[in-house]
Amino acid sequence: MDKKSLRNDIILIASLLLVAVISLIVVFASQKKEFLVAKVYRQNDLILTIDLKEKEEKDYYVDGLKGQVHIHTKENAIAIVESNCPHQDCVNMHYVNTTNRPIICAYNAIYIIIEGSTSSYQDLEI
Repeated sequence: MDKKSLRNDIILIASLLLVAVISLIVVFASQKKEFLVAKVYRQNDLILTIDLKEKEEKDYYVDGLKGQVHIHTKENAIAIVESNCPHQDCVNMHYVNTTNRPIICAYNAIYIIIEGSTSSYQDLEI
């Protein structure tokens, strides 16, 4: 292979990589950010909806079937930080910030589901 065709191949590959990187940057930059909302249920009843995009940390107290559950939120994350349940599995989950990992306090029949939306903040039903 001569030097000229090798140089042309390198230029072609570099150009294709550059176009691919620029395309990925444009696609990711144009996507709307995901807005996370936590929904707190007691048995099957929705009792609280929390916007997780707020930067301010907040505490919530909800009554479970056998006692009160202390929920703490910080930007993009939620946790049960205190419960009267014997095993403390819900407390040991620590902060959750993904839509595929619910927090469950079976003892108090409290569960928290995080839902994501690619719509704008104003479109969220809270």
